[in-house]
Amino acid sequence: MIWIGPTSSVFDLTTYLLMYFVICPPVIAQLFGLDSPLLFHQLTDPAMMAAYAAVFQAGWFVESMWSQTLVIHMIRTPKLPFIQSRASFPLMTLTFTGIGVLTCIPFTEFGKSIGLLPLPPVYFAWLAGTILLYMGLATCLKKAFIRRYGELL
Repeated sequence: MIWIGPTSSVFDLTTYLLMYFVICPPVIAQLFGLDSPLLFHQLTDPAMMAAYAAVFQAGWFVESMWSQTLVIHMIRTPKLPFIQSRASFPLMTLTFTGIGVLTCIPFTEFGKSIGLLPLPPVYFAWLAGTILLYMGLATCLKKAFIRRYGELL
């Protein structure tokens, strides 16, 4: 489905900007006991740079898992997912179990071993908004696709 690709790119950029400018600077400042958030060009300490990258990658990982898992529900039906059409119990269970498990990874020793750091609570408020916008845009593009081609698949 060609319509979802550009939607995903918009939210990749959104996630990048959010992590780079909004989430990482205060998290790293707090982690290193600084009085004010850092700008990336102020990172000179290798430990700070590594922590910045670890928080950034954790945020990118979690957002990617949420959006790519939920997009299955967006494109499986011409109706509004979760409202007008619900997937089977096994698919719903797998979706939300997967989201839960994958969201926890940055908070575990395994997450740390693969270079991730825990995310701050404010990240999840931003994530919820981003995902809702992503799902809304995907729904609009799906409806436009159906209007143009007469069917979803």
